[in-house]
Amino acid sequence: MGAVMDTADCRGIRHHETLIQIHYISPSAMEVMMGLFDWFLAHSRGDEKSAAAFQLGGINETAEVKGLDFVAAIETHRKWKERLVAYVQATSTEILDHAVICQDNQCALGKWIYGNGATFCSHLPLFHQLKSKHSQFHIGAAEVVQKVQQGRLEEATGLLLEGDFAKSSRDVQTMLSKLYMEMKAE
Repeated sequence: MGAVMDTADCRGIRHHETLIQIHYISPSAMEVMMGLFDWFLAHSRGDEKSAAAFQLGGINETAEVKGLDFVAAIETHRKWKERLVAYVQATSTEILDHAVICQDNQCALGKWIYGNGATFCSHLPLFHQLKSKHSQFHIGAAEVVQKVQQGRLEEATGLLLEGDFAKSSRDVQTMLSKLYMEMKAE
């Protein structure tokens, strides 16, 4: 009997087979594409350590689909944790405004969600889950900032490391990876 494959694995294999059938792809380009695919697959499984191990530097291709660079969106939202850790530890020179941060339509991903994403992806249940989780992410980040500004550093740290922000941050990154693979398989 053959091994049972994850649906995402099957979609990815079909996608790569299609690429090979349609175009000749140089070995170096294929290596870059497979590395990018592996990176998204690791993120989609919530495996941040494995995803971080993939070298994305030097990739000239973007992971852009329907107007959103998915790698950039994941990295931007991943870096929010670093920014907030620095803010909680008072090592940041940034002036953060919780009233701005809580708005989920101001970052590149939010603009895409309410623009091209809504136009091209509204038929996908995962898109609606991402929209909701992205909103929670911004509310969670704003709550961390607000706690810091109120001098409630222990609560801010808890939210950042184990609370709503931490969970929504992981979920947004995972959902972006899954949505990318789903859209590429269409």
